[in-house]
Amino acid sequence: MKSFIILAFVLSFTISFSQNSESSVKVDSITKNNHEKIHELRLGAIKFLAGGFLDVSYEYINSQTSGYGVSLLANFENSIDYEKFGLNPYYRFYFGNNPEFKGRGFFVEVFSYFHIGEEDDFYVNQQGNGVVEDDTFFDVAPGFAVGSKWINSSGFVFQLKLGVGRNLLGNNPNEFLATGDFYIGYRF
Repeated sequence: MKSFIILAFVLSFTISFSQNSESSVKVDSITKNNHEKIHELRLGAIKFLAGGFLDVSYEYINSQTSGYGVSLLANFENSIDYEKFGLNPYYRFYFGNNPEFKGRGFFVEVFSYFHIGEEDDFYVNQQGNGVVEDDTFFDVAPGFAVGSKWINSSGFVFQLKLGVGRNLLGNNPNEFLATGDFYIGYRF
């Protein structure tokens, strides 16, 4: 009887310890630490609030010092000419050395901006009437940008970026384009 009580006592401690270790493993696998979070979604806040542009970005952080991703721009404001839709793949080089976070701090980015837009041409015809023509164009603009990214411990991302590119095909009425915004996002 004494050996049965000792065996039951040992088994109850073994089961309770095994349950504690399982629950801690589940919690650790659900809440990743900041170094393991490598996917990021962002929204261009200034363009969205001020101009009717939706600028959504996804980035994959592939190492401590680099990441790549794509941005999608859609213009919902008909009174604003030029860019109506844009796709912007990019590659970034980060210059921060923080062991807790990957892809944080000052960065330099190279990109290729593929965009479709409209240009309104206004002229007077031979009868003296004003005529407005909508010309749709497609252009490609490689370029570079610089910026900085801040991340808090719960995964919220704040980013400031400014860049410039040159339209190669000559279809856009502007030879150069500027890109940038203040982005708010989340890393998971």
